[in-house]
Amino acid sequence: MRPDDSPKDAKALPDQEFGWLNRDVFRLFQKAWDKHLRASGTGITVPQSRVFAELRQRDGLTQTELADLVMMEKAPLGRLLDRMEELSLVERRPDPSDRRVRRVYLTGRIDEFYDELWGAAFAMFGTALEGFTAAEYQTFLGMLRRIKANLEAAEAETGEADTRQDGHRPPAET
Repeated sequence: MRPDDSPKDAKALPDQEFGWLNRDVFRLFQKAWDKHLRASGTGITVPQSRVFAELRQRDGLTQTELADLVMMEKAPLGRLLDRMEELSLVERRPDPSDRRVRRVYLTGRIDEFYDELWGAAFAMFGTALEGFTAAEYQTFLGMLRRIKANLEAAEAETGEADTRQDGHRPPAET
């Protein structure tokens, strides 16, 4: 459903439509995140930080689950995990119930970068949210949660994915 103030037959300008703005915000967040990570001096890259973030929430994901969550194909993610393993940042262990599956875990080295990564994240979000009141921020979060719920419901209706309450798919094979 389009917002009421946007006629269905009107030619939309890309910068006035949700999809385009969402894409641009995502792109700018990626650029800002890269800039803040470089300034942090950790040597951590954007793809590595996404792996850290997901594993910090749910350590022990399969490579397939992780690829979906960090929006990477399995092969490039495999190479990234190889490099991260060489640096002792993550380790892959066999799944106890399925010998074909390997699960990815953070090592204690994440603690070396934790404060710098959080500092970079707060700096980036501080810039992005400058000028928002606390009420505006809460309203914005509520809108994003509603968009997420709508998209998850649509996904569930089509049977494309089985999504848990936390928004992520249940464990699957590697």
